Amino acid sequence: MEKKYSIAEARQNLPAIVHEAERAGSIPITRRGHVVARLVAEREFQRLARGKRNIDWGTTLIDTRGYQFNREKANERS
Repeated sequence: MEKKYSIAEARQNLPAIVHEAERAGSIPITRRGHVVARLVAEREFQRLARGKRNIDWGTTLIDTRGYQFNREKANERS
């Protein structure tokens, strides 16, 4: 079970919690018992950021040659 820290605990023990986040990947921070934030290790952040790639629709071309739109099929009710 992962250890959670209140905001007050995090404020008092930030250096130790940062070291723990480096080992664990992320540490939840709570307010009144509910998780409101996470302290994330840099390596975990980089891993998550790599998965998000923005598509530049202005330069991306979609090949629609050969596609035929069928109005009847599109309007069918299932």
